[in-house]
Amino acid sequence: MSEEEKAKQEVEQVCFAYDKAGDTGDIKDWKYFYDLENKLIDKVKRANQPQLTIPKSVADMLYEELNPLERESMLEAFVLGINYLVLSDELMKFVLTGNNYHVISAYLAGKALGVDLVKVVEG
Repeated sequence: MSEEEKAKQEVEQVCFAYDKAGDTGDIKDWKYFYDLENKLIDKVKRANQPQLTIPKSVADMLYEELNPLERESMLEAFVLGINYLVLSDELMKFVLTGNNYHVISAYLAGKALGVDLVKVVEG
């Protein structure tokens, strides 16, 4: 089932719960409706939050260029690469544009923690 179909199904559940609560007037039915509605509202809020992204080509460059020593993480190797200007010109140009330094730092920190803080997109 696609995400769109799941979303339609959830909206239909809320609508049916509203109809039932209106028909019966039972407080339990109204509570069930409000619980469903609040869950749906929370999902919409989360879905509408901005997503941090980096292009796949940049993620690939990071893995090619950052060869951390055993005692370093990729994030440490990245910071050292910036400080000592040893990253490729293409990667440096990307890093120094806008907030990309911080986005890449979040990406590498997320990888070190085992969570996806930054989404890798085609490009």
